[in-house]
Amino acid sequence: MSLVEKVEIIQFNEDEPDYLRTFDSEDRAGSWYYSPGSVGQRGHLMVRVHTADGLTGEYAYHATAGAAALQAVDVARVLVGRDWQHRERLFRTARRMARPMHNYGLSFVDNALWDLAGKAYGASLTELLGGWRDRVPAYASTVNGDRAGSLSSSEQVVEFFGQLQQAGWRGFKMHSWHEGDKWEEARNVTRMREVLGERAELMLDPACVFDSLSDAIFVGKACQEAAFRWYEDPLRPIGVGVHQHRQLRDALDIPVLQTEHVPGPEAKADFLLAGGTDLLRVDAHYDLGVTGSLTTIKFAQSLGVNVEVHGPSPVHRHLVASLQGTSMYEVANVSPHHSNPSPHIYTCGYTDDWTSISEDGTLPVPSGHGVGVSYDLDLIRKQAVNTWTVTADGVA
Repeated sequence: MSLVEKVEIIQFNEDEPDYLRTFDSEDRAGSWYYSPGSVGQRGHLMVRVHTADGLTGEYAYHATAGAAALQAVDVARVLVGRDWQHRERLFRTARRMARPMHNYGLSFVDNALWDLAGKAYGASLTELLGGWRDRVPAYASTVNGDRAGSLSSSEQVVEFFGQLQQAGWRGFKMHSWHEGDKWEEARNVTRMREVLGERAELMLDPACVFDSLSDAIFVGKACQEAAFRWYEDPLRPIGVGVHQHRQLRDALDIPVLQTEHVPGPEAKADFLLAGGTDLLRVDAHYDLGVTGSLTTIKFAQSLGVNVEVHGPSPVHRHLVASLQGTSMYEVANVSPHHSNPSPHIYTCGYTDDWTSISEDGTLPVPSGHGVGVSYDLDLIRKQAVNTWTVTADGVA
């Protein structure tokens, strides 16, 4: 038995040069937008689990909202004084405790526990999961198109993707312009295929910009004709309605990818079984950590359904390396002015910068124990907004 002695939770920010969350337009309200010379602030969360026998499991990444930190504190209070190896028991207890809200905080605590397990057993997360790949095929995924000079036209999009293709990238996904102009979107789809060639893996994620099912079908048919790998989240409000997406699937002969915004394994299973999607999305930051992601992945694999892991992170490289089906690792969201979408918090050389791609279009899976990365704790603490330490005596 190895008991948890304390849990540290650090909420911190990091500068995002040349990008801001903007609210001056209804079309893009709240979205990150290219703004030369500005410096935005992006929220992050770190969880460090310390055991009585001297082990530490840790995980840090972008966090969806400040609420995730407070949820993580509650989960930590359940964890302290208990055996860290009982991850499923913690998972069961924490999910019930969090009702009726979704427990994003559990995701970060669970990821830290898997890091702890790898360090305790002397194995990487890939090895714990039974994976065999030491490199994963990757695709570059853009920020939303803008009107400020960064991916502002189809010409700029294909020029940027062409540069990445020369560097070794084999897959490319465009996030649409915020206006949802079906004619512009369809022309861009056609041009991507013409310029990047028949062997490029291409995808489109409009990021929920189309109010009309008709417009979504129109653009989806352009993707179909251009032999795109999949078509993802085209419909407002946030891609969570099964009925409208079943209509979309019925109208198209191309895989539809949904459930990025449908958190948790049970809801994803219902969405798939009800006919709302062909492929599933999973994210270890939204979908209850590695434990919750594995539940979705195993369910999907039993039905022969591919799971695509959403966004970059070292944990996601391990998940892709362990999937039975062929998946691609997403490096999102990049632009000509934003080459590395992951936090700049690592001391081990880990990076998702587009310049790190190999000639064969793959990226390495961290090989160290657990998640396999090390963090700049001094930098993280310097950028801290809030910190909590949870022990048997309470929260400090």
